[in-house]
Amino acid sequence: MKKELLIAFSVSLITLFFTGVVYPFLITEIAGSLFPYKASGSLIKDGQSRVIGSELLRQDFKNPAYFFPRPSAEESNLAPTSKLLVTRIQERITEIKKINTNPIPIDLVTSSASGLDPHISVEATLWQAPQIALHRNVDLKHITALIERLREDPQFYILGESRLNILKLNLALDASFGAPVGSL
Repeated sequence: MKKELLIAFSVSLITLFFTGVVYPFLITEIAGSLFPYKASGSLIKDGQSRVIGSELLRQDFKNPAYFFPRPSAEESNLAPTSKLLVTRIQERITEIKKINTNPIPIDLVTSSASGLDPHISVEATLWQAPQIALHRNVDLKHITALIERLREDPQFYILGESRLNILKLNLALDASFGAPVGSL
């Protein structure tokens, strides 16, 4: 019986070492060498090589000359039946109705499943476009052309919907039209 227990314990330790140390280390090294940009977090840098964000995570923009993202799950990670969630959505609708009186796209008042999604729908960007054009003193057709140029297709052309990465879109606004006062 002692011999069987010693063998079982030894096999468990060896398996733990290979699956808990060696395998993760090898996969991390392989991913880092094959996909360095993605393995390091898909970080976006400015002209001085300073990290300004990740294309994988939601960024909050308060300046009205920038597109704003969906709400964070931090603000609305509540059950669909929660009265507090309904109240927060109604408050958000009231707040952003000041920007545009057209029907509000749903993704501007509800968070994504992860709550960290850096994308919003094309409809949500077009809804915000008049405000951006006004605050940047740029013709609306230039803003809509930029939206169309940065539009990302559904994954594998069938999963999800067309979308835009807010950080990339706002950086492209600055690159095309200059940064507004109090930017990002």
